[in-house]
Amino acid sequence: MDTLRPANGKTPGSPSAVQRVVDVVLGRIRSGEYAPGQIIVTRDLMDELSLSKAPVREGIHVLVGEGVMELLPNRSARIRKLSVKDLLDFVEVWGAIGGVNLRLGSEHVGDPGSHRRIAEALQAIQNTDRTRIPYDFFMAVAQLHSTLADITGNSYIRTIITRAHFAHFHRHVERMFPGAYWDEHLTAFKQAGEALLSGDGEQAETIYRRHMRWVRNMLKHSTHTGRRPEQLSPMEL
Repeated sequence: MDTLRPANGKTPGSPSAVQRVVDVVLGRIRSGEYAPGQIIVTRDLMDELSLSKAPVREGIHVLVGEGVMELLPNRSARIRKLSVKDLLDFVEVWGAIGGVNLRLGSEHVGDPGSHRRIAEALQAIQNTDRTRIPYDFFMAVAQLHSTLADITGNSYIRTIITRAHFAHFHRHVERMFPGAYWDEHLTAFKQAGEALLSGDGEQAETIYRRHMRWVRNMLKHSTHTGRRPEQLSPMEL
């Protein structure tokens, strides 16, 4: 007996056409297929996804509203390039929110399941030392924060993580960080992770926020001097 389908042609629980467009674009940013500044042709998405123009355009407008894409005068669209101010603002804000996320997560390490999940997420960050692929490092860090927000159940942090679209941000900074400072980044997360797993949330937050201020200073000085972060001397930071 055939399964009845709703009038809109979608099976129950399937994503809407608009959401499919959003998911495809975000997925391609994560994979590196779509790079910052890349033009996205509406007709191409229509053909690939077998959709009409309306849901494709609506999906693009959703991503424009979330800062991932931007519309161009000729009615085309592209993956938005973040400005230096955008990058600095992101690091500043996430330095604070991420620190809170670690502190709140420390309150749940007494639960064996939560302790295991946090430990695995922290280890995944350290594992990026094997290949030293910047994007993998950043996404492992993003997964740690996502895991912590899931464990704590803080809906506000979860919403920020979802709407911030870390992959889009990380595609901008992967050529700058960790750079020549892999050891410093990994050490910071090792120390913050040890404090987190021991239940010392205040210390974990302090270490994380100090590290993010250091990252912001590197980015800021690099912008002012025109040199890549790894070309800066410790005295300049």
